[in-house]
Amino acid sequence: MIIIGAKGHAKEVFDVLTIDAPDSFYFFDNVSADLEDSLFSYPILKTTEQARSQLKKNPDFILGLGNPFSRNKVYNLFLEYNGNPVSAIAKNAVVSKSAVLGKGLNIMPFAFVSADTFIGNGVLINAYASIHHDCKIGEFAEISPGAKVLGNCEIGAFTTIGANATILPKLKVGKNVTIGAGAVITKDIEDNAVVIGVPGKIIKYNVPKI
Repeated sequence: MIIIGAKGHAKEVFDVLTIDAPDSFYFFDNVSADLEDSLFSYPILKTTEQARSQLKKNPDFILGLGNPFSRNKVYNLFLEYNGNPVSAIAKNAVVSKSAVLGKGLNIMPFAFVSADTFIGNGVLINAYASIHHDCKIGEFAEISPGAKVLGNCEIGAFTTIGANATILPKLKVGKNVTIGAGAVITKDIEDNAVVIGVPGKIIKYNVPKI
């Protein structure tokens, strides 16, 4: 099995998996120049050829990156190599039996995913974040620690909800949106917006990437 990443978030994902970590385990990072050869005594693969070779032996991989677009890029690359995306779900996370879960998720310690939610592929729901009933979270969105998405909300693909931000009920947040830490969103937010404050206000726009 390969964790994609070998730095901060990858370490946290590894902690979620340590109880069930297989003997044949690797990290993958082909962009950082300051890495050792191993992390937690497990080898770090530093080329795509090394990763591809290991995927032939065991196709399972887990995302260990935070940035939504980086997650998507390597996720799709590993799919091209016939990899199998596996979700990392902390044992103390609360996930409703009625939630529909995509592939390649990170649901971190003490996260809460409520009834009749839909979580798209590659989503990161970080520690103590909460997704309430009937929400839809688009693929590769990032819900940061302590963020709250209240009932009947829709969050677009590749959107980042900052730490301790709150999305009030029945709102739609577009794609590639950045919600600042601690912001309170009280109205719908269009694609590519960057929003901060209480109540949340658009201060600029991200470059469209999707």
